[in-house]
Amino acid sequence: MEETLRDLQQAMAAHRRALAESPVLALEDDPPAPPLSSLLPVDERQRLMQLLAADIERVSGIEMSGLIEAKLGRVLASVELGELAAWVGRLHLLPADDPEWLSLLESLTVHETFFHRDRAQLKLLGQILRDIIAIAAKQDRPFLRLWSAGCATGEEAYTLAILALLALRDAGFAEDEGAGGIVCRPPWRLDVLGTDLSRLVLAQAEAAVYSTEGLSAFRDLPPELRRFFPRLRGGETGGGERRGVHESVRRHVRFRQLNLMAGAPPETGFDVVLCRNVLIYLTPAARTRSQSLCRQALRRGGHLLLGPTDVLVEPAAYEPCWGTGAVAYALKSSQ
Repeated sequence: MEETLRDLQQAMAAHRRALAESPVLALEDDPPAPPLSSLLPVDERQRLMQLLAADIERVSGIEMSGLIEAKLGRVLASVELGELAAWVGRLHLLPADDPEWLSLLESLTVHETFFHRDRAQLKLLGQILRDIIAIAAKQDRPFLRLWSAGCATGEEAYTLAILALLALRDAGFAEDEGAGGIVCRPPWRLDVLGTDLSRLVLAQAEAAVYSTEGLSAFRDLPPELRRFFPRLRGGETGGGERRGVHESVRRHVRFRQLNLMAGAPPETGFDVVLCRNVLIYLTPAARTRSQSLCRQALRRGGHLLLGPTDVLVEPAAYEPCWGTGAVAYALKSSQ
């Protein structure tokens, strides 16, 4: 709650700066205009909150549940009505990538994640990667491209890189190195893209430093994968022990800010796209739009992995690939 209030206060401060920098035309003899709040009916605050909620859904696809609406109402209750009206009106006219919008949306999104999340699905993905590598080798296409859509602080993107490196090693196209990492054998290449709406979590993802305290990012990490997360020197001061991502993994991962409500995917031709534990926070229309974006990003025969409760909106476009307690979807070659 404190972080949400702070973010909203920063957004309101940006709004005030923008107003101060905007030229205002007025005659010296004109009487000062009465405050907007004195012209608004008592129930205007409720109407403004409804307009704000509708714009949040339009811009981000985030479903405005009663909990989020109540949170917004509480943190904006102290904002003077006229200022709130001006801010909501300004937001309505701003593009979705404006810093004011991003500050607001970052305060509403959920960034809870951890390494190697959903082992059953990742076990299935490991088999899928081995199959993809075998086919790519026959086609003389020595590269893998993976996209984590809604990567939050980066754990899923780095998990994808580790799984791909292990699969390449098992296929003979990568090898262990002395420092505990894995290196691709030329000409094989691995590229993992992580995207998220929030700039703040992307900065954390790029830093690739994670605490081991409490309910940490390592809470379900298989012991054999700890080699990819070396302890950092001086990491035990303050917030407990910290670990980084091995450079042999990190070099294959990059991050980019992206709103899943965008009109086009960040790139195309991906072998695998993961959009897990994201769609549950979106409106039905936004889920459809996000899955369409993922489908556009996949190459023919590429695989889509969704969260355990997500429903595939275009089942005719895919062939299901079943594992033990998990499923993935291969895009049909005709799509």
